Amino acid sequence: MEHVGPAGPTHVGPFKVAGVLGQGGMGRVLLCAGPDGRLVAVKQVLAHFADDEGFRARFRREVAASRKVSGAYTAAVMDADPDAPTPWLASVFVAGPSLGAVVKKDGVLDGAVVHRLAAGLASALAEIHRAGLIHRDLKPDNVLLTEDGVRVIDLGIARATEGESDGDTGLTRTGWVIGSPAFMSPEQAESKPLTPASDVFSLGSMLVMAVTGNSPFAGTSTLQTLYDVVHSEPDLSALPAGLRGIVERCLAKDPAARPTPAQLLELLGPVAPAGRQWPPAVYRMLAAQRADIDRLFSGGEPVADTIVAPPDPDPDPDPDPEPELEPAAVADPGPVDAVVERADGATKSDPPVVPPRPTVPPGPVPRIRQRTVALLAAGVLVATGVGVGAYVLDRDVSDYPTAYADVPVCREVSRNFPLTGREPKDDFHSGGANQAHTMCSWYSVEPTERRTALVRWDVKRGGDDVANAKLQQTGFAADAAGGRRANGLGFGDGAYWDSADSEWTCALSVRQGNLVVWVGLYRPGGCEAKAKEVAKAALAAVPGS
Repeated sequence: MEHVGPAGPTHVGPFKVAGVLGQGGMGRVLLCAGPDGRLVAVKQVLAHFADDEGFRARFRREVAASRKVSGAYTAAVMDADPDAPTPWLASVFVAGPSLGAVVKKDGVLDGAVVHRLAAGLASALAEIHRAGLIHRDLKPDNVLLTEDGVRVIDLGIARATEGESDGDTGLTRTGWVIGSPAFMSPEQAESKPLTPASDVFSLGSMLVMAVTGNSPFAGTSTLQTLYDVVHSEPDLSALPAGLRGIVERCLAKDPAARPTPAQLLELLGPVAPAGRQWPPAVYRMLAAQRADIDRLFSGGEPVADTIVAPPDPDPDPDPDPEPELEPAAVADPGPVDAVVERADGATKSDPPVVPPRPTVPPGPVPRIRQRTVALLAAGVLVATGVGVGAYVLDRDVSDYPTAYADVPVCREVSRNFPLTGREPKDDFHSGGANQAHTMCSWYSVEPTERRTALVRWDVKRGGDDVANAKLQQTGFAADAAGGRRANGLGFGDGAYWDSADSEWTCALSVRQGNLVVWVGLYRPGGCEAKAKEVAKAALAAVPGS
């Protein structure tokens, strides 16, 4: 989320522009405010596409399709002008991260959450199909997890079941790829006529992704993915037993063998009501999104552009002894100006803030390393609101690299990790030009095979070392809100104890340059010392640039 910039529009139709929610190859989505103050998401086509009559025809169809569906499971349309010089479509702004963003950031979902997700998606498809539409691009990035359930968005390539063919709108003439290969149905991959059952196949693929982190058909290339969608039988062994049979029916190659959304709801059975429907990470992401919006409308910088700095110290209840620090005198910095550092290097000043005066025990004063003093001298303070920043700056800079190139694969780290149990399972592994992720789980050898440990690695890359580290620091700072600072690790640029995930006895997140490692342990009776040991091993397992 970012400002629209001085060259951007101030209004689209009757809506006042506040910022940019997202941008792609064909257009962008703007966050706007209506005359009544209601937040609105406005999809605006890029200017050079506005001259393409085929594109305008597609956009008109999107407007017509969106108007047919209520806002209970989608984003309700408020206004549109497909014939404007720059066509636009305004819908009610729906707050919530996408399913894809949640899995990428926090890892896969557990069985109860996936059951709730499946029921929400089936209800949404029932509504879309009842309106006579086929979505045709159901994928994790088009599913929002909101406080009141699931919302399916982007009916941009939806087609009326009784409507015209692609050729009638010029879609094939312009050569656009219709749909997302990893979540297409076999008939869609082969350009055959579609029915609502195509969306049900996509739903099944998304449920697999929610449990495993990947589409069941994702190949090494687009052609391989499309081939697998049409010909390969997916591996569903990782799915909970109660869900596996349902997903298997959704992924039937024959559209007639797939259940309808109504039948899916019957197969799934009732969903237990809950005040909070999603994992804690979803609500943290919602809070960060609201903070971004508040800053946009107040004229400040969005959280996504800010770097969070050190918090006030708090005691670390971990009884483990910490390494001794060298004595040196530390001056009280006194009142300083709070500076928020943006990812592009710019700063802005807030009113002066007086940090609390630390209590210094008798005897030698702990030595704060030179980099910490430099930060204090620069006046860098907490910028996370109610949460804690998470900075442990008492390490030697040479202990670890600050620039990392890639993430490990589970089988590569199993021999060197201070964890016991079965060989770790590679839950999620992906890599791209700008980032790479790995998530590994360890299980007990008991018949129940309880998950006892989870380690995640996230590397930001694609820019220079400083830019990558700042980008990682931005997301880390937002996640640290609500956590408890982890003191005295002896390594890492920042660390906090994550208390939001109830599955783990203790969970520790550590940032080092452009790398973040997250460790979750289930160890009744306490495990913070072990979490630190595992986090240190996790850092050592990642290659430097």
